[in-house]
Amino acid sequence: MKTSNNTILITGGTSGIGWALATALKSLNNTVILLGRNKAKLATAQNDGFETIACDLSDPSQIEAASVLLQNQYPNLNVLFNNAGIQQNYLFAECVVPMERMMEEVTINLTGQMALTQLLLPQLMQQERAFIVNTTSGLGAFPKSDGIVYSASKAGMRSFNLGLRYALKNTPIKVMEFIPPVTATAMTQQRNEDKMSPDNLVAYILPQLGKEKKVVTVPKMRLFLKVAKYFPGLAHKILSK
Repeated sequence: MKTSNNTILITGGTSGIGWALATALKSLNNTVILLGRNKAKLATAQNDGFETIACDLSDPSQIEAASVLLQNQYPNLNVLFNNAGIQQNYLFAECVVPMERMMEEVTINLTGQMALTQLLLPQLMQQERAFIVNTTSGLGAFPKSDGIVYSASKAGMRSFNLGLRYALKNTPIKVMEFIPPVTATAMTQQRNEDKMSPDNLVAYILPQLGKEKKVVTVPKMRLFLKVAKYFPGLAHKILSK
């Protein structure tokens, strides 16, 4: 994947990892489009030279409208980063959580981005080469007890990523999975553990994107994936600290 002269869409691109990724890619002479639901953040991004689209990924009508806008205004779109995500921490077995709260988490993290991806496939198919990069999580490999719904949504995104890779095997579209470590963002501000800065993370993974690695991540996360697969009891202990 060349890292310059692309037209790139990033969901959840106005903060955290998405913003660091957007900033780095814009500096490499890419047209970067940020899709999000926070209009104030989108306005700030637009002032910084980014293209923006307001879209709530939990609203099907807004997803459809965004896809039409992308087809009409950005016909050269060739890279999609499915990066949006929210995490709501609660002990699933010990409290009553409104269904709307759970549905929002699953829809934004998974089904909304699945729907957007499907609507954009015809447009991506028209490019000489195109890329879909799905942001998942180590918690998609092994769930955390106070983030079961988030973990389930990211496990779903991992499955979606794998299935999409095989479904698009004989097309111009290549599918990659991006698994960040614990990163210093608003989502993780309550977690008392070592965190990687978003800028350092993006600097580390950009060369991997250039090499078109199937899984883009850091060594610590690659080790955790092996632990989760072969030593689930140890994975549980690690996440329970």
